[in-house]
Amino acid sequence: MKKLQFLALSAAAALLMSCVSNSGSGVDPAITKGVNAWNTKEPAAAEAYWVEIQDAEQQKKYLNYIKLFEDGNTALENTDNIKASNEPKLLSACNTALTKFEGIDASLKLPADVSEKGGNLSAVRVDKLIGAGKVSEAAKLHKRASKVYEGNAALDAIANQVTAANTINSKIVSLFAQAEKAGQIEDFDEKITAYDAVLAKCSTVESEANSLVKSTGAAANSGLATYAKSIKKVRQDISVQHEAAFREKVYDFKDRIGAEFARQPEGPGSGKNGSYTLDEIHDHYVSVSTNMDTIYSELLLFAEKYNKSISQDIIDDVKVQKDDLNAKIAQVNREIANKKEIESRGKTVMPLMIGLFNPAPGSTKESQKSRPAKFSAKGQKNSEYWWGMVSIPKGQMNDLVITLKDNRTVRVFNENTKSGKLIEKNNIQDLVSRSSRVGNSWPVLNAGSQLKGSNYFFEIQKGKTDSYSGEVVVYTSFIVRNR
Repeated sequence: MKKLQFLALSAAAALLMSCVSNSGSGVDPAITKGVNAWNTKEPAAAEAYWVEIQDAEQQKKYLNYIKLFEDGNTALENTDNIKASNEPKLLSACNTALTKFEGIDASLKLPADVSEKGGNLSAVRVDKLIGAGKVSEAAKLHKRASKVYEGNAALDAIANQVTAANTINSKIVSLFAQAEKAGQIEDFDEKITAYDAVLAKCSTVESEANSLVKSTGAAANSGLATYAKSIKKVRQDISVQHEAAFREKVYDFKDRIGAEFARQPEGPGSGKNGSYTLDEIHDHYVSVSTNMDTIYSELLLFAEKYNKSISQDIIDDVKVQKDDLNAKIAQVNREIANKKEIESRGKTVMPLMIGLFNPAPGSTKESQKSRPAKFSAKGQKNSEYWWGMVSIPKGQMNDLVITLKDNRTVRVFNENTKSGKLIEKNNIQDLVSRSSRVGNSWPVLNAGSQLKGSNYFFEIQKGKTDSYSGEVVVYTSFIVRNR
């Protein structure tokens, strides 16, 4: 008690000297008596003296210190009714008390029981914040609380854990920075080497963190111990990035195969209006097949080099795609091998083969928008005949739709339509569902069942002008316009 009275008198004396020094005049005795009453008795005891302060502003300021104390103390006392599981509310009360107490003059000391309650409450909040990974927030709270509740044993005890948490946090931040840098490397092999180095570093950091926790004497269920365990999650996150790099590379192979299949012949074409000869079409598809085989060989070498990181399912998936496309190309090659027969069919749409397997550039795999075959003509005064190939999987009720930019009549057939007379002579059936026609779109519903094979033939009849253009596309359902 004597020590407390001595400290209070010393504080009052310091305040008195400060006021004398600053103002050049004597300090109001009521202030000194109030400070002494606060520090030797209780904060409320100062009110009887401070109401006698002559200067109105000074009086208001000192009386407000009592209000700040009462508000801060109320915030602390209210925590007794808050469940331990309600961490947000406890943290809010902790911060409220600190904010109130920080507004009190340094010469006015908090009662020992209030300081102990506030310090203990703050220490637990610091521990919880560390456990939640909010290390910076925990460090700030500890600094504030240590200043307000100076000498609190709980805050002093957790100080080394705050330091350790900051150290671990710096290491975690460094790991993520290294992983981000690895992800920005262009060369794939260098990128994977960098990721491997970061993952190896994760093990080192985890070991260092565990040693730090042990050196602080923190309990196994402490926030620091929990935070140290979060390094395993860091390793998992970086592993996900590491695996994503492999997936991206494999998808690149798949995209290259798909792009190769959709590749168009280069050059303006040797025929009129940019059409290609059968030899040009044949050579183009042979080159497509060759390039696809090359890409697949590269994938196999890649898989052999990184066999632990690529599942066989992915390899099989790419192989199925390659084999499927090669089978379709082989079908094209067989079709164009017999030039005389093909030349009797009329003009050739491009690309020659369409289907939902051949997505339009920029479309997503999920939408499966088929890439359309284009056709056009200029200076045509009579009906013309075209042909192409379509790939519709068995059991799929896909629709084949021919759309023109004008209102010419279109007829679609199973057989060769080079000769218009042949259509009438052989009574060839028009496959267009005219009742489902919309505008200039001529649909063949459930084309997979209506077409005898993969070939389709169509007639563009004479129109009001000698020029026309259009496209052929496969719909999953023309009725709902879903490509």
